[in-house]
Amino acid sequence: MERFAEVANTVADAAGEVLRKYFRRNFEIIDKEDLSPVTIADREAEESMVSIISESFPLHAVYGEENGWRCKEKSADYVWVLDPIDGTKSFITGKPLFGTLIAVLHKGKPV
Repeated sequence: MERFAEVANTVADAAGEVLRKYFRRNFEIIDKEDLSPVTIADREAEESMVSIISESFPLHAVYGEENGWRCKEKSADYVWVLDPIDGTKSFITGKPLFGTLIAVLHKGKPV
C-alpha cells in the first residue's frame, strides 16, 4: 500500500504541475462527444499521470477520463482510474473549484 500511495502522490504532483501552467490562461476548449468540455490541460495532465504509472507499474492498466483504457495486456489485476480535472468548467473559468481524482482498483475493488 505504501508504494501505491507514494506513486499516487507523485502522479498528483505531476498533474498539478501541468495544470498550473494553464490555470487562468487562454487555451483552446474542445467539446467531447457528450458535449462536455476538454482542454489541453486535461489531456497533458492525464498523459503525465499515465507516464508515471506505466513506468512504476508496467503491468497495471489505466483508465483515464480523456483517453480511456490503456494496458499492455487485455486485462490487469490492478487498474488506476484517473480524472485529471474534475471540474473542468470551473478550471476553464478560473475558479479554484476543481480537483484531480486518482483511484486504484484491485480486481474491481477500490484499494
